[in-house]
Amino acid sequence: MPALAWNCAEAQYETENGACYPVWYGETASGAYYTIAKPAGWVASDGLVIWNHGFQSFMTGFEPTDLLSLLNPFWDGYYTGDVQDEPGLGPYAETILAEGFAMAASSYSQTGWAVFDSQVSNGELYEQFLSVAANEGQGAPTQFYIVGASLGGIVTMRDLESDLVPEPDGALILCGAVAGAVNWYEAFDLRTIYEAVCASVPGAGLPTPWYERPELLFGEVDFLDSLDKCTGISTRLLIDENDPLEVFVWELNNPDAADRLEEILETSDTRNVFFMGLNLWYAVFQIPRLINDETQLNGLLPFDNIGIDYGDGSVNQAALRTIALPSSSAALLANYTPTGDIGSTRVVSIHTSHDGLVKVQNQTALINALPTNQLTVAIVNDSNSPSHCGFTIDEGLAAWHELSDWVQGSLQPNPVDLALTCLATAEDEDNCNYDPGLTVSTTLPTFKRDNAIAITGSNSFDSATAELSFESLQALGIDTTYAGVLAPPAAGSSLFTLQELNETGSTPIWQHGAAFDANQSLLYVPRVKVINISPPDSTEYDVYMRLTNEAGVDGLEFIELEEKP
Repeated sequence: MPALAWNCAEAQYETENGACYPVWYGETASGAYYTIAKPAGWVASDGLVIWNHGFQSFMTGFEPTDLLSLLNPFWDGYYTGDVQDEPGLGPYAETILAEGFAMAASSYSQTGWAVFDSQVSNGELYEQFLSVAANEGQGAPTQFYIVGASLGGIVTMRDLESDLVPEPDGALILCGAVAGAVNWYEAFDLRTIYEAVCASVPGAGLPTPWYERPELLFGEVDFLDSLDKCTGISTRLLIDENDPLEVFVWELNNPDAADRLEEILETSDTRNVFFMGLNLWYAVFQIPRLINDETQLNGLLPFDNIGIDYGDGSVNQAALRTIALPSSSAALLANYTPTGDIGSTRVVSIHTSHDGLVKVQNQTALINALPTNQLTVAIVNDSNSPSHCGFTIDEGLAAWHELSDWVQGSLQPNPVDLALTCLATAEDEDNCNYDPGLTVSTTLPTFKRDNAIAITGSNSFDSATAELSFESLQALGIDTTYAGVLAPPAAGSSLFTLQELNETGSTPIWQHGAAFDANQSLLYVPRVKVINISPPDSTEYDVYMRLTNEAGVDGLEFIELEEKP
């Protein structure tokens, strides 16, 4: 029988049911804090499980009965972004510790999108565990697992693909953001669509510019008020979305808000109003932090949509368009996009079917990257109550036990095995909702990001004269179009200068063409053909230049180019 909670000594880890285990807390060189717990008498053959927690910031939840419940100003890190100094060991610690495993967890050195150096923190965590074990006469664990949820899923993949921890025997990923940083485009696109749909609604605007973080607390109150003015979110969250009558009555009483809400949800492929609010919160408060944090993107703007077709004519026309340097986008995707290089580790990855924050389509990244004999993907049907990571304990433990049995020599489990194990061990079959018939059918992001939309105008670089000619150029937010020629840099200069510029009319219709972003002083010229070259070259390039001043002369400095297929 487990010890009562109040009997746990200060130097013991207390599980939810009051069991007590020796514990070590501390800080590693990267600035991450750690928790290490293990049963008394642990030996190396008992094994180790590292727990990777999910996204941590100043939000605790998004309760449908109280919008302001998402605020948690009483956590010290609310204003500072500091990591928590005694990270928990996850929802399955009760069982895993009772089975004899040691457990360890890192806070990581960052909150938010922490994958910029999470592998470093976890490498330090593992070394710290070895030190604790050595002090008790034990060596490295002979069994080693990693379990991660949500953000912890992509943290786990980065651990598996780094060489900072030994190759684990098995990894369990729960609702993991395993497609990586591309998930942020979903939030960025949702904000773009929301602002396009709500542009004419007084008081419904979101903070500008989009890449600067609003103030906390009062900024969030204003944010929620804006959403309410456009979509009626405060009353919509109070109804039962599964009751057609309640939905009908709400729409009848809020016809304009209902129309706008439907357009936002359908265009962005967002599951429901709950996840719309949650994802917009990430877009408004966390994207700016990701961009401006000096330990993350440090001012780089990685999000572009200049060539993105949102599938809605009015949204396409009203959407705020942005330009991003390829190197900035690459910096985001490098932190982190999985490669599939996981050695021989066996992976079980489970997801809820209607997750609207980290969509189940994330699993496609694993399916495409990992060998089929090293990966089992199973889906829990939560269609009646869409959730993010809304697994029951029984569902999670079924996945854990199928993984550990697989590592110990059993056959690779399939979704049916997870379903049967859950039903065999749960006291209530309602706690087991694995659906082997569900599959992952599409990928992220929702909108293509390869600038495949045909461009307006013809752009070329003359290899003989070094002149860059462009057509259909628009300054973002202005309908007027231009054609012109840039003269090559003079001797001793690095700047292209304007040789010719002609107004060619205006177009109120969205088009993908050359564009100038005044906020970034950035010129984008897509699909530039190289002419007067022998032999002819059919390759086209997206060209990026920045308006600057050199010795009193305004001109355009070449920044980057990207080869296009």
